Amino acid sequence: MDQRLNIGNATEALSDRLSSDAAFADLTRRLRRPLMQFFLRRTRSSMDAEEMVQDLFVRLLRRGDLFSLDNVDGYVFEAAANIARDRGRYDQARGRGRHVDIDDLSAESEDPGAEQILDGKQRLKRMLAALDALPPRARTVVILRRFENLTYPQIARRLGISVSAVEKHMVRAMAALRLDLIETDR
Repeated sequence: MDQRLNIGNATEALSDRLSSDAAFADLTRRLRRPLMQFFLRRTRSSMDAEEMVQDLFVRLLRRGDLFSLDNVDGYVFEAAANIARDRGRYDQARGRGRHVDIDDLSAESEDPGAEQILDGKQRLKRMLAALDALPPRARTVVILRRFENLTYPQIARRLGISVSAVEKHMVRAMAALRLDLIETDR
C-alpha cells in the first residue's frame, strides 16, 4: 500500500510538472511578441530586447508558483518593467552610450605616412627622369597638356604645329613614359 502511495504521488507530481511545462510553453508563445515590443520601445536594440525577454523567461521559469497567481500576465509585465528599470540603471552606472566603441575607431590618418611620402618622392624622381629622357618637342607637349592643362588645339597654336602632330607627340611620349615606369618598378 505504501509503495502504491509513493507511485501515486510521483505520478501526480509528474502530471503537475507536465501541465506546468505546457502552460509555460503557452505563456512564452503568447507573450514573446508583446514582450519584445515592450523591451524594444525601451532599448531600441533588438539584441538587447531579445536578451531581456530571455532573462525574463528564465526568472519566470524559476518561480514555482507562477500559475497559482491571479493575474499571470500582469505579473509578467510587472517583472518585465523591473528588468527594464534594472537594465536602465545598469547602463547608466556603466556609462553605456557615452563610450566610443574601439572597433569604430580608425587608427589610420588621412595624412600620408612616411613610407607613402618616400614612395611618392621616388616615383616623382623617376617620372621627372623619364620626362627628361623624352625628345624636346614631345616633353613640351606633355608639359603643356598635363601640367598647364592646355587643349591639343591650344598646344598646336603655341608650338606652330598641327593638332595631329600634337596627338602623335602625346601618344609616343605617354607610351615612352609608361614603358619607363614599368621598367623601373620591376
